Amino acid sequence: MKRKGTLLRNKFNEYLMSTLAMSASLYLAAIVDNIMVGNILGTDALAAVNLTSPLVYVKNIVFSIFIYGGNTLVAMYKGKRDNKSADKAFTFSLLFGIIASTIVMTAGILLAQPTATFLSQGGALYENAFAYIIPLWASGPLIVLNSGSAAYVRTDGLKKLAIALPISSNVINLACDYIFMKWFGWGVAGAGWATVVGYAIGSFLLIIYFTSKQRTVHFVKVSFRDIKQLAGVLQTGLPTALIHVCNAVRTYTVNGVILASAGTVGMQVVTICLSAFNVALIFINGSATTLMPICGALYGERDNNGVRYVLKFSLIVTEIMCFVVLAVFELFPVAVGGLFGKLSPETAAQLEGALRIFSVCIPFYGISYILRAFYQSTKQRGAASLFTILEGVVFIVPMIYIFSRTSQTLMWLSFALAEIAAIITTALTMQIIAKRKKLGSFLMIDSSGESGVLDMTIDNEVESAVVASRKIRKFCNENNISDTLSTILTVTSEELAVNAAKYAYKGKSEIDVCLRILENKLVLRFRDNGMIFNPTEYIDDSGKEVTGLLVVRKLTPDISYNRVLGFNVTVVTLDR
Repeated sequence: MKRKGTLLRNKFNEYLMSTLAMSASLYLAAIVDNIMVGNILGTDALAAVNLTSPLVYVKNIVFSIFIYGGNTLVAMYKGKRDNKSADKAFTFSLLFGIIASTIVMTAGILLAQPTATFLSQGGALYENAFAYIIPLWASGPLIVLNSGSAAYVRTDGLKKLAIALPISSNVINLACDYIFMKWFGWGVAGAGWATVVGYAIGSFLLIIYFTSKQRTVHFVKVSFRDIKQLAGVLQTGLPTALIHVCNAVRTYTVNGVILASAGTVGMQVVTICLSAFNVALIFINGSATTLMPICGALYGERDNNGVRYVLKFSLIVTEIMCFVVLAVFELFPVAVGGLFGKLSPETAAQLEGALRIFSVCIPFYGISYILRAFYQSTKQRGAASLFTILEGVVFIVPMIYIFSRTSQTLMWLSFALAEIAAIITTALTMQIIAKRKKLGSFLMIDSSGESGVLDMTIDNEVESAVVASRKIRKFCNENNISDTLSTILTVTSEELAVNAAKYAYKGKSEIDVCLRILENKLVLRFRDNGMIFNPTEYIDDSGKEVTGLLVVRKLTPDISYNRVLGFNVTVVTLDR
């Protein structure tokens, strides 16, 4: 009856599809635009679009701060059963995200001309870069509204809608790409406006969410006194936003170095490599985004074993996806490059070796993203920020500059080398800090104050509930818990498990049970993925209260229920 992790594994897999769809909404628009631009307008136009990539990362800074920060913070509050704070964090996250992105959009459009000159170095790619910049900025508020809301749709368990939102937007974007560029002759500007139209039309699906009774977060009135919630959103989202800051610096540096050292052909090659890499980022970012709210909720509940399990499982899933993408790029580099437009013989020759060497970085990026998401969701913001700065700027910028002057092979390999160096440096740094704080490992999970933990998974059956209650009594006796408290915990655990099996499930499933012995308290937690079932106020079909649960409420005055990430979570706390 040890902890199996089945509930968490299933929840991760359940959320992964919707987060992959949301991740695709952020990256697929760029991929689709690049494919359409390259095939309709040529690789020179594609190179011009790539010059604007730093602006995409700047735009995503706002999204990351307010949406990823807010979504993770909401999950933490839900884990702590603080629904009022969760609603305030949601309100600040979405509304201020839209306001901030609108301000950035306005400034970006006003500065479009000097920005295009700066990025293109005043060269032949200026006109196309300028044409693409204005619609690129215009899509910012719509992406926050559409994909930002999709993040909360996902954590509220509306899986189909969470997938439908980004998919519908990108299908419309794809159709408009062809219409605007091929039929209307709008050039690269057509690709940008197609993205705007796609998100605008796709956002109408949000009516379903905002009128749904299944929502667990709501817009609430906030005042200046609630400003700490906004600060919490900003602080939580900062490490992810820092990724985009570093990516903007890195991309600008890489583009500048390649343009100066390898000319137009080199710019075409790096554009195709980075465009293809966006395919890998759909899976890497999707997996990391799946991890964050789940890990945040578990961390809020102080479920340390669950946090470790989700981290391990997410790493395995992410690396499997990374190696699949890597294998495709290694086996078919020219074919992958051909998706982005007709390649000249010279470009194809350089691309074949470059993409194969560059792609080695993909599995290491997977590890980086997952560890960074883990540190962020467990409030280790310093570690997450250190990770981002090291791999995003400190290592890659000098490496790409030095190697571009000495070896083309090392230049393309520098992306992987920078990731490896960042992973090792961060792990060693956090291990040193963990040793000083006596936390055990570089994961920095604090288990202080716990003198014993009983963690197990049981079937949702009456027989299993009885066995579990006996195991709890034995555990209490082994840890010198008084007979009175031991009896209360035994009766409570059996009643909660029995009634969850009776009322929360229609089929066979499992229930996670955890008893933590703290210095002054005993904390018993039940988690299941059944139908909504609140044992603190449950009334059966006949309108009568369930007698066993009424007894539990009298025995345990401190009992609380919350619906977190689609789980029923019941927590009983007793003073020792």
